[in-house]
Amino acid sequence: MHVFDTLAGYNQYLNLARPLHPLMDSRVCQQAIPNFPPQSAGIQVNLFKIAVKKDFSGSIKYGKGHYKTDNGLMLFSEPGQVVSWETLTYWDGYAFVFHPDLIKNHTIARQISRYKYFSYDIHDAIWLTPEEEETITWLFTRIHKELKQHGEQTNTDVILSLLSVVLTYAETYYERQFQDTDVAPHSITAKVKLLLQDHYHNLSQPVTGLPTVSSLAARLNVSPNYLTDLVREETGKSTMTLIHDYVIGQAEILLQQTSMNVSDVAYQVGFDNVPYFSRLFKKVRGISPAESRNQGKV
Repeated sequence: MHVFDTLAGYNQYLNLARPLHPLMDSRVCQQAIPNFPPQSAGIQVNLFKIAVKKDFSGSIKYGKGHYKTDNGLMLFSEPGQVVSWETLTYWDGYAFVFHPDLIKNHTIARQISRYKYFSYDIHDAIWLTPEEEETITWLFTRIHKELKQHGEQTNTDVILSLLSVVLTYAETYYERQFQDTDVAPHSITAKVKLLLQDHYHNLSQPVTGLPTVSSLAARLNVSPNYLTDLVREETGKSTMTLIHDYVIGQAEILLQQTSMNVSDVAYQVGFDNVPYFSRLFKKVRGISPAESRNQGKV
C-alpha cells in the first residue's frame, strides 16, 4: 500500500503540481480532478483534508437507499484514512489539504481534536443549505487566493484563522443537520457511530470494556431489538456488526501506526481475551492482526 506523509508526494501521485506551500495546499477541484489516476488501489494519506462540493446535484448511496440533493456537500478526512477509487467522479468545488505539522503548535489543534467529523464516513458529509454553501465557498475562495498569491510566504496565521472559522461553521451545520429529521443519512446509524467515536475518543488510553448493543440502546433510549431493527433497515447490517467493524478499525489504526504488540492493542480497545480478539479481527478483515501490521508497512 502506498503511504503518503507529505503533500509533495501526495500531489505527485495525483499528477498535480507541487503544493502551493510545503505544509498546505488548496485545489480547485474542477481543474485538479482530471489529472488524477483513473483508478487507484488503497492508499493511506497521513494528511488532513476538507472539501466542499459546490452546487452538487445527484444521488448519494447510504445503506440500502439513495438520497438526492441539489445543494453543496462538505467532507472531511483525517490522517491515516485509506482511500481508493475505480472510476473518477468529477465535481466542482475546493479542497484544502494540510499536514499535521501545520497545526501542531497552534490552538486549532485542540479545536480539531474536539470535532469528531474528521473521522466520519463519506456518507456522513454535511448537506449544505444554499446559504451555508455560499458562506463556505467564500471562505475556501479566500484560502485559495491567499495561497495562490503568497505561496511559501503565506501568513499561516491568516490561513489558520480562516480554517478555524470553517471548522466552527461545520460544527454548527452538523448540529443543524442532526436535528433535521428530513435528512435521511443522519439517522439512528449515524447516532450509533457517534457513540462509538465517543467511546474511543482517545486511543492513547485503554478503554473500559467493549461497547455492546445493550449499552448503545440504553444511551439512545430504545430497546436493543428495536435498535438492531432500525440499523438493519438502514444498512442491511446488525448493530453488532457495526460495533465489530468500528472496534476492529480502531485496532487496525493502533497496529499500523504504533509499535504496540497484538496483546496490548487488544487490551487497549477493550478486549480481555486476546485469542478472541485475533479471531474476530481475522473474521472482520480477512487477515490476522500481525498480517495487518505488516500490510501497513508496505
